[in-house]
Amino acid sequence: MKKLPQDVVIFMLLKLPLKSLLRFKSISKIWYTLILSDTLFKLHLKRTTTKKDEFILFIRALREDDPYTFTSIASFFSGDDKNNLTTLFPDVDVTHLSSTSCTIFNELIGPCHGLITLTDSDIIIVLNPGTRKYVVIPESPFDCPKGYYRYIEAVAFGFDSIINDYKIIKLSDVYWDRPTDDRGPRGSRVEIYNLSIDSWREHNIEFSSIYFTHCSEIYYKEAVHWFTIQDDLVILCFDISSEIFRTMELPSVCTDLNGPRYGLAVLNDCLVLMSYPDSMCSIDHTENLLSIWMMKEYGESESWIKIRTISPLPIPIESALVIWKDYLLLLQTQTGYLISYNLYSDEVKEYNLNGHHESLRATKYTECLTTIPTLSEHSKQVQQL
Repeated sequence: MKKLPQDVVIFMLLKLPLKSLLRFKSISKIWYTLILSDTLFKLHLKRTTTKKDEFILFIRALREDDPYTFTSIASFFSGDDKNNLTTLFPDVDVTHLSSTSCTIFNELIGPCHGLITLTDSDIIIVLNPGTRKYVVIPESPFDCPKGYYRYIEAVAFGFDSIINDYKIIKLSDVYWDRPTDDRGPRGSRVEIYNLSIDSWREHNIEFSSIYFTHCSEIYYKEAVHWFTIQDDLVILCFDISSEIFRTMELPSVCTDLNGPRYGLAVLNDCLVLMSYPDSMCSIDHTENLLSIWMMKEYGESESWIKIRTISPLPIPIESALVIWKDYLLLLQTQTGYLISYNLYSDEVKEYNLNGHHESLRATKYTECLTTIPTLSEHSKQVQQL
């Protein structure tokens, strides 16, 4: 360390895998300080990476002995040139997400600077998959007025580059609970949590109800995206920094709500829309195909172009999960198993990974040094999976 200039040492450290980098913290106090420094973090965040540096995280629910109880399992993988999955860490039982509720609302949001949010709407966890450090976010302190109840529509996570902080956003519908069980007038509630100060606040802004489909929530261009209905189906966006909602139109042929299911993903750094058959639809008029549309200019609805149609689908699918390495479309089959579809070769590969009906979620990530801020003394602290 004394014989080499610090910039040379930093250059060498940036070439190391994250596991080695973290292990080298124990060499000396100087190395510990350097590896955890803001300088190295920013350089590590901006370093040049390839698709080989891209890993995948799965969350899946497995039914326990009690038929109404589920356990959420986190699985971490890398991939080889033959698109085989290699286990990075042993599977982890995410006990905080184990529940007796329906698992279809479990979501993965991110990545954002190497951090990912796991949520079942009630419990929210911020996780760095590379270090497996995580924190359980405290519940919002805001209650509904007497006579009203709340339904959580969605949870968002992202980075505010203006104030240099991570935010969690919870979107809820608030209904008047009449004695007749009629939901009555609807109100909306937006609650925002700032990670660095461990604090929730309410944001007085209206939003359209989220149109829920599996794996349709995505963080992209410092905004979180969902679907909503405004006359037709559109994309609803929430900008993390400005805290403003906006919408983007879909291709005119992708607004049918009586057959297809829709999902969002990123391909070649562009937002893409996937349309595929809804396995739960009782109207049997949906063609057995999956279409992929790309928005060439972000925010310009006129720039949607169809880039691929897969027809017929080789295996009945439940949901489209993510596009990995910019050519490997990952899907959950109707039998619960994970498969991949190679957009280059049309090869289909089935993996020995499965989850309960509609529970499989996946996100791609690149290992990062990002540390999760320590919360207040009265909150739950950063833990290790």
